[in-house]
Amino acid sequence: MQPTSQLTHPRDNFDAIRLIAAVIVVYGHSFPLTGTVSPGILGNAVQTLAVKVFFVLSGYLVLGSWVADRSPVRYLWRRCLRIFPGLVACILLTMFVVGPALTDIPLAEYFRNPWFRWYAENIALHPSYALPGVFEHNVYPNAVNGSLWSLPVEFSMYLLAPLVLLWGRGQKVRLVTATVILCALSLRMVRIAPPTTPIVLYATSIVSALDAAPYFFLGACWRVIATRKAYDIQGALIAILLLAAIPEGKVPYEIGLYVVLPYAILSFCLAKPALFGWMGRWGDLSYGVYIYGFLIQQIVSHLFHTDGRPLLNFGLSIVPTLLLAAASWHWLEKRFLLLKPRRRRLPDLAQPDTATEPAQT
Repeated sequence: MQPTSQLTHPRDNFDAIRLIAAVIVVYGHSFPLTGTVSPGILGNAVQTLAVKVFFVLSGYLVLGSWVADRSPVRYLWRRCLRIFPGLVACILLTMFVVGPALTDIPLAEYFRNPWFRWYAENIALHPSYALPGVFEHNVYPNAVNGSLWSLPVEFSMYLLAPLVLLWGRGQKVRLVTATVILCALSLRMVRIAPPTTPIVLYATSIVSALDAAPYFFLGACWRVIATRKAYDIQGALIAILLLAAIPEGKVPYEIGLYVVLPYAILSFCLAKPALFGWMGRWGDLSYGVYIYGFLIQQIVSHLFHTDGRPLLNFGLSIVPTLLLAAASWHWLEKRFLLLKPRRRRLPDLAQPDTATEPAQT
């Protein structure tokens, strides 16, 4: 088993960037949850952009985990240990504590209602958003935890990426080709000609999935085609400034993000010295912030009626969200991550100076 000291360490900025992205998601959600419009950046709501940052980092780190140890069983076990312990606890807490405490209907009816049973399907990454009588009168009604939509998308990327690399030669070419195809499909379905009828698979919007999925593969591509010397914080800052020169339009904006966002984010994460590496000493709170933030914000909206006041909703929500995330990490997630298998072999896709993956992959 890994010693605890290896789970949080200051050798990079990954923990810090993930936590910042998770907090931005909570901030962005405070707008629709109070009936106001989210701030936008380059054709994306701010919380959507933060989710794309998560997918870039996940692609980079998870692909590194795969090329370091290509055992499908160990790989899948690592992914499950990262996703499911915290998720199961969140779902059970929501169903058996939050729901009964806040439902507007009698408890006997609450537990008999099929919505109660369906909500448990979130444990199998099958999104279900409503609990009987819970948040029915909120500005954003009946959505107990809207953040859960992205988990089946991310897990599908966990499964798809190794399949692209699994057999034969030309693995880098296959990965880049798959990334280009996925980006093109995303531009077509999300930006150019969205379907007039919603396409839903496994209770997940295909359009929403395609909006985020290319960023996982973009992060994975950077993992296998670039050495750490390719990442430069000054170059990243210049690239971000050049985004201002992109012609206005949904397609140009998204293409600009495909090019700049992965490089810029990974350059910040891998910058030396790791000025924000100290944040890792708190633990990796980002996952807990992500899965609890929306729920806490809906509770705040229900109790304090923050309609039309997104900053109040965010201000009242962020501290309890961080506290729950810390409890989830220290009492649950970290303990399960100690069960991750340690066996690795020398990767042949990643460059030698990127073989040692950052924590929490």
